Amino acid sequence: MKKLLVIIIALILSGGIYVAYETTKLLNELRCLGCIAMLPKTKEFKEFWIEYPSWYKNEGMPEHPEWIINASADKVVMLFFWGPACRSCEEQWEDMKKAGMVNGSEENGRISKNFSFVAFFSINVAGDEKGDAIRIYTKDRSNRVPTTVILFQKNGTIYWYAFSGKADGKGGRPTVEKLKEILELAKEEKNDLQS
Repeated sequence: MKKLLVIIIALILSGGIYVAYETTKLLNELRCLGCIAMLPKTKEFKEFWIEYPSWYKNEGMPEHPEWIINASADKVVMLFFWGPACRSCEEQWEDMKKAGMVNGSEENGRISKNFSFVAFFSINVAGDEKGDAIRIYTKDRSNRVPTTVILFQKNGTIYWYAFSGKADGKGGRPTVEKLKEILELAKEEKNDLQS
């Protein structure tokens, strides 16, 4: 009986150690851009993309996950990828709250009524099953946070725009006010070609 108890305890401990290892590994891979003083540069928003832009490592059209394709059929989609203890993520979230875009916290965030045309996803890269989608939309297939993506579908084609780093108007990244304009533009473009 003692041997069985020892075996059960050993199995439970090994399972816990494995989960702790996997979580630590994921958190070590996660890069909070503001926390490591890396503020990436990007191209200033000019238009939505269908294929990867020339400065991305990928080529052709992204393989959008099914849940994004489904959500973008009816609404403009906004993805906000964040990580735990990411100061830049928290700052962008607070800036979006002040601008009237979102409510709640990163963990349970939702879009405000002013943006009811948006299907909003606040995704913890370290703890959400949808977190791997970030690698589709970053220029080097990394999991750098914060990363913001806006997508919409018209006539069966998905148009998108993405940037990594805080929405602060620096390095080609939009400000939160410009982000609001990009959402409105996505709504207009989606509705123009589907009417």
